[in-house]
Amino acid sequence: MNTLHNKSNLIPAYLPTPNPSSPNFASRFRADVVQLVEASNIHKHSDTCYKYWNANRGDKKSCRMRMPRKLVPVSTIDPDTGHISMRRSDPMTNNFNEYLITVCRSNMDIKFIWSGSDAKALVYYITDYVTKMSLSFHDTFTLVQKSITSIMNSSHQTDKENAIEKSRKLVLRCYNTLASQQELSGVQVASYLMNWDYHYTTHKFQGLYLIQTERYLQTQLNEMRSKRKLEFSLQG
Repeated sequence: MNTLHNKSNLIPAYLPTPNPSSPNFASRFRADVVQLVEASNIHKHSDTCYKYWNANRGDKKSCRMRMPRKLVPVSTIDPDTGHISMRRSDPMTNNFNEYLITVCRSNMDIKFIWSGSDAKALVYYITDYVTKMSLSFHDTFTLVQKSITSIMNSSHQTDKENAIEKSRKLVLRCYNTLASQQELSGVQVASYLMNWDYHYTTHKFQGLYLIQTERYLQTQLNEMRSKRKLEFSLQG
């Protein structure tokens, strides 16, 4: 009895997936799905929902997760556009697949990708999600200026330090400031920790060093010009 009570108090995500060979699997599976959905797949508004909302601009305060969503009594397919409207009985529940959610045991917002435009949008979303843009120039400049001001006003500086040591501290301070403001995705961090490659290609490419190539081409061009000048001078 105590075991059952403790098991019921556990977070559904921690519970094992029902065994298909167990008796009454269908009812256990359904109960497991309901538990998972109620615990982790029902949207609750937070500050994240409105992080792009600006009252000063007169923006309408709406959840960027598009919640609550329109109720749909029956699943339908529009024969003209091919748009699929899935049945929805709760406005705050994210889309889910019962088999995937019971295996992954986490929240999801699944969507059927059936058109080229949706597929492109999905690729863009995933790429944008797993990569973080570098800091803009004006942000970088502001942070560097802040670091310089900070180190100039530092009480730990002494007049006995030579220029090399002062430069080292300045560069280190600037680097730490920029690194602390640079966003890193979980995928990037995991790749670094696991020593994985940061890109994948189907072929092995030869490295091309642009500066050396440019120097070589410039040298060849100068030699050709010199030869032509010499030829013209001999002809004249």
